[in-house]
Amino acid sequence: MESLKDKVIILTGASRGIGRAAAINLSEDNPKLVLVSRKRNDLEEVLPFLKCDKENVTLVEGDVSSEEDCRKIVEAAVEKFGTVDILINNAAQFGRAKVTELKMEDFDRIINTNLRGVIYLTQLVLPYMIKKDSGTIMNISSTAGKRGYEGGTAYAASKHGLNAFSDCLNKEVRPNNIRVLTISPSSVDTRDKDESDIKKGGKGVYMRMEDVAESIGLALRLPQRALITDIEIWGTNPWK
Repeated sequence: MESLKDKVIILTGASRGIGRAAAINLSEDNPKLVLVSRKRNDLEEVLPFLKCDKENVTLVEGDVSSEEDCRKIVEAAVEKFGTVDILINNAAQFGRAKVTELKMEDFDRIINTNLRGVIYLTQLVLPYMIKKDSGTIMNISSTAGKRGYEGGTAYAASKHGLNAFSDCLNKEVRPNNIRVLTISPSSVDTRDKDESDIKKGGKGVYMRMEDVAESIGLALRLPQRALITDIEIWGTNPWK
């Protein structure tokens, strides 16, 4: 496994859930982290848990559904650290409604964050990766991106689209030694809990956000010559 030390990593949706757990996991290698969330105060609450040098952390308040904010995110990374090595597209919007009840403003909100924003942010970072013939784009998808479910029209469509985008992008940029991969978790327990309250397994136990973060770290720490295109991760026995 390779260290992520000094790698410039943009991580969206970094203030809570999987993003927060991933930031903590990746910080163990002392990379250069650009953490993104819509609320700066939420990002500041993550800082005490990071294990890297704090001068290697930049906090950016931004909404990835906004093209202006996407440009601001990449500009902040390049201005502070000079380049971008890894982009983790984690920020996401969720919604549940049957097709007959789905409001188009909710559909647009989900698609603009989960798919359109990912594509635009990727467009912005790719020139830096192509220039140095190296880089990694990681898209946090979902098992909903492979299997539909009742009420999941907007969310599942966004994740199906994200998977298709990742597959197409992978074929385009592999000649530039750029890795593209997806992490597809099923239901995840993202509640903050004391260590003593976190069960290792058993009936009715969902996987934790830290488990997904471990998968993210594993895939990113592989040597640059190796690529996992997709990790599908499930709780072992979440049924009560």
